[in-house]
Amino acid sequence: MPLVLKVVKSEAFFEKPVEDNEPLGKLDSKTERTAFALANCREAVRKEGHLPEGIKFEGEDYETWALGNRQYLIRSSVKVAEAGQATVEKLFACTVRLTGEDQTKPESWTILGVDYNAEGS
Repeated sequence: MPLVLKVVKSEAFFEKPVEDNEPLGKLDSKTERTAFALANCREAVRKEGHLPEGIKFEGEDYETWALGNRQYLIRSSVKVAEAGQATVEKLFACTVRLTGEDQTKPESWTILGVDYNAEGS
């Protein structure tokens, strides 16, 4: 049992950060990497199929949290005009991780989860 406790207390089960200078928590400024994270998040939201065909994401308004190990939580919104209804703003959030080396390529990103809802829901 002492050996098990020693292993549990060690860092054997924790992923070491890929980059030493990576900030953690809410990011106050947008970076090139967070812009690519947003682009991949938007593509994932589009593929989910819960938005009308041909929806266009406008603007660059988003919030980002760095979760460590090149993983990010992105929160943004998109305006959707439902047929015969007023335009509604849908909020969405994605958890994405940079798994490759080239952040400019979509295949370097892994979408870990997508969630969204209407404003006020």
